[in-house]
Parts: sequence; structure tokens; C-alpha cells
Amino acid sequence: MSLVVIGLSHRTAPVDIREGVAVLPHALEGVLRRFSKVVALAECAVLSTCNRSEVYCVTRDIQAARQAVLAEWRDRSGLDAEALGRHVFVYRDVKAARHLFGVASGLDSMVMGEPQIAAQVKEAGAAALSVGTSKTVLNRLFRAATEASKRARTETEIATGAVSISFAAVELAKKIFGDLNGQTALVLGAGEMSELTARHLADNGVKSLLVASRTLARAQDLAMRVGGRAISWDEGMDNLHRADVIISSTSAETYVLERHHVASAMQKRKNRSVFLIDIAVPRDIDPAVGDLYNVFLYDLDDLESVVGANLERRKVEAKKVSAILDEEVMAFSAWVNSLEVVPAIVALRRCFQAFMDAELAHAKLPEFSDNQRTQVANLMRRFMNKVLHKPVVRLKAAAEEEDGGAYVAALSYLFDLAVEEHTQKEVEEVRD
Repeated sequence: MSLVVIGLSHRTAPVDIREGVAVLPHALEGVLRRFSKVVALAECAVLSTCNRSEVYCVTRDIQAARQAVLAEWRDRSGLDAEALGRHVFVYRDVKAARHLFGVASGLDSMVMGEPQIAAQVKEAGAAALSVGTSKTVLNRLFRAATEASKRARTETEIATGAVSISFAAVELAKKIFGDLNGQTALVLGAGEMSELTARHLADNGVKSLLVASRTLARAQDLAMRVGGRAISWDEGMDNLHRADVIISSTSAETYVLERHHVASAMQKRKNRSVFLIDIAVPRDIDPAVGDLYNVFLYDLDDLESVVGANLERRKVEAKKVSAILDEEVMAFSAWVNSLEVVPAIVALRRCFQAFMDAELAHAKLPEFSDNQRTQVANLMRRFMNKVLHKPVVRLKAAAEEEDGGAYVAALSYLFDLAVEEHTQKEVEEVRD
């Protein structure tokens, strides 16, 4: 059996391809159940986000697994399987585990170190476990990936510092106000950047979020999405003094906020601090506004310098994360290698148990009560466990060093073991 990931991501496929194969949360169970019917897939889990769609599986036939995944994506997207195949990557065993650990830690994200992916990996593993398509290997893999991600984020600064323009703007606002709880924000314009920044402000606890646009319908749409209140453009200009944070991102060709607008608002505010974020190109706010007392004005150049510095720091931290992931992958790989000897250990225990059962049946022990016979059986079982303990420990250790196969062959020959299928209970007993 091999551990395999079959996927495509922002590194290998354009957005239209990624959108076509993406699995929304409500459809995930159905996809997993379809995969569960594919003979080639002994286990499977699906990780699907806006930037990636990946199927992790345990299989004896990698090519058949790949074809099954491409068939699912073809049916979902209507795209040709051959065309999809050009964007697909396939990693197996250690490389597959290393890939998932890197994904969970944010190293493979479009924005390095972004935190959402860790939760998405955890949810993907939990979903597959709930449906029953994640079993011994994938359950352990996804739990290990989550732990690796936790280590990466607590032992390094891979997730520290804003690395998007919108998030950088909010982080700067927090430095000025200390806490955005209770503050009022005004958004001028209803474009994508305005929405992203408004969402970050809402997530950070602003009391009131006003949205003004020259087209009121657009302001209403954005306000509904971010939990704000839409107002007309004129109302927005009349209420500048009520805003502690002003975000401006319109398509105007000239300044929409000039020095006299903000100076008038500051008089009404009694010069209480105000933070202005100009994320428009061309700029919306006259740079002279920044000369006013207690007015903090930042434009795209300011924000990009913050983002650039933080990205450089994350690149340095990424090297530390890679070292952590190497350790975690090594531990997972050792565990996978130990699985090679599980059938032999189960067979060995069955062999010894059969010897004991036969001897007890032969002895009969007619003078013993039922309770005494049970005590003798338990005594023999404890004796068996002690006799087998050291050989089992050493066999597991050998497997972790990738020498398990030779020892399994010798053990099977010496004891004439029939290495067959084993139950989950027997596997758990061996692991314990």
C-alpha cells in the first residue's frame, strides 16, 4: 500500500480549473462516498479550498487512483480529463506526507503562513473520518499534520505580521487606537479592496461600519456582506467627523477627500485621532491631509512596504518551519514503516494463543473450578505477553529503520506463521 496525494493548486492550475473541481462543504460527503466505492482507494480524504483540490488516499494502484480522481473532477467540472491531467501533481509516501504538513503549516499557501488552511486541513481529516473513508493511515496523517502546523505556528513566527494590503491597514489602525472595539469605520467606495479591509475591521471589533458609494445599491450590497450600514455618498461626506477609521477605494480620477474636508471634520472631532487608509489607484486622498494634527494617513506605498517587510521575515521563518516539518515527517514515516510488521506480530500472537488454548484444552484441569481455570488462562496470557514483549519491541524498531521486511520473513519462517488479515482490535493491541 502507498500513501498518495493527487491534486492541483494555485501553483499548477489557473483559477477557472480550480473553481471547476472545487468541492463545497455540503457536497463533500457525497464525494467521499463515491470515492469509497472505488476498489483502488482503501482510504481517502479530500482537501478542497479556493486555492487547491487534493485527494489523499491509501492505494495499491496509483494509476487507478489517479484515474478515479480525474474522473470525479471531470464529472464535477465538465472539463476534459486529459486537460485536467496536465495540471495535476502526484506525490507518494514520504513526499505526500511532507506536502500535507507543508500545506497545513502555510508554506504552500498563496499568502505564506496564512492561518485559515490549518483549520481547513483539520476539517478535511475530520470529515473523512466521520464518513469512514479515513482509517488507520489517513487518520494518523491528518492528526500529525495538525500537530506539525501547531508546532510551526508556536515555535516560529511564520504567521506573524500582516502580509496583505487590507490586513496591514487594519494592523496599523490597531497600533494607533490600541483596540478597535468601540470605534466607527467609514468605507468610501464598494470595490474588492474596500470589502476585504472592511471584513478585517469587522473581525477586529469595530462598533459601527458605514459604507458610502456614489451608487447606493453597491453600498447596500457591500454593507449586507460585511454587516455594515449603507449610506449615500453625501451622507458619508457629512459624517466624516463621526469616523475613527476611513477607508477610501473609489475609481475617481481626482481626490475625493481634500485637506479642507478633513480639517473641517477634525474641528468637529475636537482633534481626536483619525486614521485614513487610501488604497485607491490613483489616490483618493490629498497627501496634504496627512499634515493635519492627529491625522494618520497611509496609502498603498506605505502599506506595501509593511507587507514586503513582513513577507521577507516570513521567508526567513519558513526555513525554521521546514526543519520542524522534517522532524514530524520522520516520525510519521517511522510509524508507517512500523505498520509493515503489524500482520506478522498479530500472527505471532495468534500462534502463541493457539498453543496456550491447545495446552489448556489438553490439560482439562478437572480438579479446578471455573474461576481457577480462568486464573490459569490469565496467568499464561501474561506469560505470553512477557515472552513476546522484547521481540515485538525490537521488530517495531527494526521496521522504523526500514529493516522490518527481513525480520518479518525470518519470523514467518521460524514459526511457520500464516500472515493473514487482522482485526482492528488486534492492531490496537499490537500498537499498545
